Amino acid sequence: MGHMQLKNLLSLSKIFAALILLSIGNCADAQSSKADYVWLSGYNSVGLEDGNDNFYFDFKKGSTPKGLKGIIPLSFAGSNASICDDNGNLLLYTNGCHIADSTHTIIENGSGINEGIWIEMIKDTCDDYPGSQDILILEYPTDTYNIIHKKIEIEDEFFLRKLLYTKVEEIGTEEKMIVTQKNFNISDSLNFLASYLTAITKENGQGWWIIQPLSLKSEIAIFSLGDSGLELSSIHRIPLTFSINSEASGSAKFSPNGNHLAIFNPYDELLLMDFDRNTGLLSNPQQLSLTNTPSSMISGGSTEWSSHSRFLYVCAFEDLWQVDTWENDLADGVIHIDSYNGTQNPFTTRFFRMALAPDCRIYMNSFNGSYSYHVINKPNEKGKDCDFVQQGVQLPYASSNGTMPNFPRYRVDEEDKCDPTITSVFGDDIYWRRDLIAYPNPVVDQLNVELPDGEKGRLYVFDSAGQLLWQSKETYIGSEVQLDMSGYATGTYSVEFVPEENKERQLWTSWVVKVD
Repeated sequence: MGHMQLKNLLSLSKIFAALILLSIGNCADAQSSKADYVWLSGYNSVGLEDGNDNFYFDFKKGSTPKGLKGIIPLSFAGSNASICDDNGNLLLYTNGCHIADSTHTIIENGSGINEGIWIEMIKDTCDDYPGSQDILILEYPTDTYNIIHKKIEIEDEFFLRKLLYTKVEEIGTEEKMIVTQKNFNISDSLNFLASYLTAITKENGQGWWIIQPLSLKSEIAIFSLGDSGLELSSIHRIPLTFSINSEASGSAKFSPNGNHLAIFNPYDELLLMDFDRNTGLLSNPQQLSLTNTPSSMISGGSTEWSSHSRFLYVCAFEDLWQVDTWENDLADGVIHIDSYNGTQNPFTTRFFRMALAPDCRIYMNSFNGSYSYHVINKPNEKGKDCDFVQQGVQLPYASSNGTMPNFPRYRVDEEDKCDPTITSVFGDDIYWRRDLIAYPNPVVDQLNVELPDGEKGRLYVFDSAGQLLWQSKETYIGSEVQLDMSGYATGTYSVEFVPEENKERQLWTSWVVKVD
């Protein structure tokens, strides 16, 4: 073999090796699902002629929420689920009444989800469906999307919830989405709790385990979605009986590593169990009391895991705790993180639903509609180093109370459960919000604003739609400033202080109600 032939052969070998490495890399990327990379929310708050006040997070572009006013045909005041392809591109979403695709069009046969007596008696038409963890979209097999959802039925003046199944398939070369099966009753003999519906992939990756507690019982139903279809796998007994107050007041979450299941509500407290993804069985139950909430009190809360599956966060109305699950006794690992700061935005922003996002942060919505989310910036850090910020993320429009998209646990078998490098959208920095003290609130004319100590910056006033109305010409340094609000119309305004040198990317905000 000549020198030139050997050189060419070596070059071809290098190219071949590079193609193999590229192929391996592509396979690895394909296995790292981004099915939860788009979060949709918002609802119709100003009238049909203006369209829905929706917004979304697109985590493949960053963590900053963006407005979609008048674009999305669905409002979200309860049930909420979506799914993306492996690259994070939106495929389908639903609000429990309708199913829409990536073009924001209701798909063929995509209306009439959960139709029945509740809609006929309570609502004229199904514009949105109640439930904060009552619907899921699961892909299996490829290009088949299984929507698991709970329907409200009325029997002897009592609300019952039945678990239903709706199938969406891609049809034809144009990959058109069509509902091919709708509202199939999975188990007519069982009545399920409102909320607590969650799922995780099986150990072999061939299907899903779906869990759902039963109403007023000491039992959890475990369903299997696989090659044999969707079927009841087992009924697991637990050491507590779900109270009537547990309806819609809590949540269930699998740990990111798939080894544990946590269920919490303020009345039945925390239940932590081991989970076997091979058999679908639960074991080793541990209980922990945190709230001692009386049954006469209206409350709600949720639980969520840090991405490394060590810390479990539990919130209940006005308090947030961190639980170190590595402790032999869970009580030894409890740290109180914070209490509700009283901010109204425009209503009270007490703690409600939490979700671990693809950017490794945990976002929390409010018990009432709000223009902001709370955020745990560093959930893997112990104690208050987790950096919990109330009203930390400003939303383009108000989020309805209690609604956040419900996802199964993705990336269980991946080393990276999330991507901490997700920080911005279109180059815009994220600013984490702190509370600005402003009084009196409501205000008639003069508003007193207490600026943060040692910070030099400017003040701004925005209306409730986020439009800038006024900004200070001068900078202020850590003092009290009076703003004249007498010329503003009645309504809700955001007063913000932005420091000049702001390496921490923080700003201070107060929502103020102007009255005559």
